[in-house]
Amino acid sequence: MTTMETDDSQNGYKLLTAGGRRFQYSVHELRKSPLRPVAVCLGLLCVLLLAGIIGQGVHHRNVKRDQENSYNAMTKEKDNIQENLKTTLKDKRELQGIQTRLQSNNDYITTQREQLRKNINILTKERNDLKISESQLRTSNNALTNERDQLKNSQGQLQTNNDALTKARDLLQTSYNSAVKQTNELQTNYNSLTKDKDNLQNRYNNLTRSREQLQTSYNSMIKEVEKLQISHNSATSEKDKLQSSHNNLTKERENLKASYNLLEKGTNQLQASYAALIQQRDQLQISYNNATAERDKLKMRCDNLTAEVERLNATIREKTCLPGWKKFQNSCYFPSMARKSWIRSRQDCQSKGADLAIINSPEEMSFINGLYGDGDEIWIGLNDERVEGDWKWVDGTSLTTAYWGSDQPNSWNGHQDCAEFWRRHTGNGVWNDESCDKDEKWICEM
Repeated sequence: MTTMETDDSQNGYKLLTAGGRRFQYSVHELRKSPLRPVAVCLGLLCVLLLAGIIGQGVHHRNVKRDQENSYNAMTKEKDNIQENLKTTLKDKRELQGIQTRLQSNNDYITTQREQLRKNINILTKERNDLKISESQLRTSNNALTNERDQLKNSQGQLQTNNDALTKARDLLQTSYNSAVKQTNELQTNYNSLTKDKDNLQNRYNNLTRSREQLQTSYNSMIKEVEKLQISHNSATSEKDKLQSSHNNLTKERENLKASYNLLEKGTNQLQASYAALIQQRDQLQISYNNATAERDKLKMRCDNLTAEVERLNATIREKTCLPGWKKFQNSCYFPSMARKSWIRSRQDCQSKGADLAIINSPEEMSFINGLYGDGDEIWIGLNDERVEGDWKWVDGTSLTTAYWGSDQPNSWNGHQDCAEFWRRHTGNGVWNDESCDKDEKWICEM
């Protein structure tokens, strides 16, 4: 028992003792006066009321004390609950931060994966172009090699012909020099014969005066002159032949010189063409070496990117989906059971760090078809709100592979700009265009 309870009990006892003394005094007085029983009864009643009030006060204090104890316990429990709530909110914020970072990492990985796919496609195309260019360069290189060999053969033949012509020219020059020498000798003989003729003419004149005396000498002289004349005529004819031969040789020399000049010019041109081809071949070889080095670099980059893609695919395959989400291939899907408009459905997906589903294959159609019941209509991430007939996915890409139902899309009444998935009992389901304000189920993809 506490000190307060002890004090209250003592006070009550004192009041009760005082009331007993008053009661004895009242009985004593009642014996003296007959009108005092009423007063005694009233006093007794007062004593009883006073005892009840004292008991009520004690009970009230006990109740108040119990309430204070309960209040203190509840306050302590409230503080503990608030502390636990703070810890829980802190853990929740940390989990939300982790979820946000994981979502950011997932978005980044998804973006990197798409970029890697595009880069792989570009590199594959460039590799094919390089292969074609390499094949063309090899063909051109082989053609140039053959042409170079042919030019070498032609150059050898031209060199042989040039040597033969040079030798023939030298022979002709020797023959010409010999003919000139013979002509000079004949000219000397002719001059000598002319001088002899003059001398003979003088002697003839002298002999004419003594013709009679020298008739015999004259006749013999005439014979000698005739012989000399024949010799002269023969020398003259030989000279004409030599002159004609000289003219022919001169003309032939000019022709040979012209042919030699043409051959020399052709040789120079062939030499220049050969040098240009050599230079072009060297440039092509350098280009081929650079293309080969670039191809090797691109191949190395492609191999690195392939390894990175395989690593990312392995990471994606190890990715687990959140509770309530369904995994298919490299994505997680959330099939909603509620119904909302297309824009509100998309906002719900975005609040989960995802977006309305983008469907790229019949296998994905079959997977989504198996998540819903017969007759369900489900919003997907496809619309043509900006340009009628230009259907685009929520990531901005254009529609390339479609799975529309029969006679769809028909844009009935001109207000059907969003695509929905029709679940079918058999098959993979089909698409239909519908008003974006209609409340339907939806499918999120992350």
